[in-house]
Amino acid sequence: MPNSVTEANRASWNQIHHARPGEPASYFVAGGTTLSPEELAAAGDVSGRRVLQLACSCGDEVLSWAQLGAAVTGVDISEVALELAVAKSTATGIPAEFIRADMTALPESLTDFDLIYLSWGAICWVPDLTAFAGSIATRLAPGGSILIADHHPVWEILSVQGPNHLSVSSDYFARSTPLATVDNAKRPVGARDNPDAPTFAAFIWPPSDVITALLAAGLTLTRFQESAEAEMYEGLGSTAAQLPATYLIQATRNVSHETLREADR
Repeated sequence: MPNSVTEANRASWNQIHHARPGEPASYFVAGGTTLSPEELAAAGDVSGRRVLQLACSCGDEVLSWAQLGAAVTGVDISEVALELAVAKSTATGIPAEFIRADMTALPESLTDFDLIYLSWGAICWVPDLTAFAGSIATRLAPGGSILIADHHPVWEILSVQGPNHLSVSSDYFARSTPLATVDNAKRPVGARDNPDAPTFAAFIWPPSDVITALLAAGLTLTRFQESAEAEMYEGLGSTAAQLPATYLIQATRNVSHETLREADR
């Protein structure tokens, strides 16, 4: 049964995705990537690996992983987003698979991946973090990992009012309660500065909750880092570099002793 929250978000995404084309095909033909050095370092060599990106939007990161030699599947809830992604893949000649699905209720066929990747602005669309972590952990091959790179929730709840002046616009500990108010600067591209934009149900998940959910799903935490991005606090001034803006989490499915014994036979 479709989740009512994510289905409502799907309708809203379909209304604004025409304004979210991402990078043009020519960018990837020229060898461009939308992956950060930190993401690439955490993932390691993905050549010949199976990669699943959840909430893939218009496909920019899918194509970036595919250019590195990975066999990539991108999942998104929006038909409009996937039309853009498929067209971009065709235009670039970079092969990738795209599937329309709710990432909180994935098809059973999506399994045995070496890397499951969630990029900027993905985890905030998950209503039930524990159930989600448990579900995606089962999609990993032994030794595979989940990589989450996202906006820090501290950035999500703070609004810049001027030099060295911040206000709190949301509750850091709201968790499974949808955000009551969203700073315009944090709204999705296509909804920002748009008085006619549709509404969305987004959630604040502290990194500690994300890590705890992954651990509860049986994974091992292998990386956690927080970073400053001064430009994300535009107008704050020099103190912008003193605040967390992004984070990266990686958790791995251990190779069991049984799997190792099978490999040695």
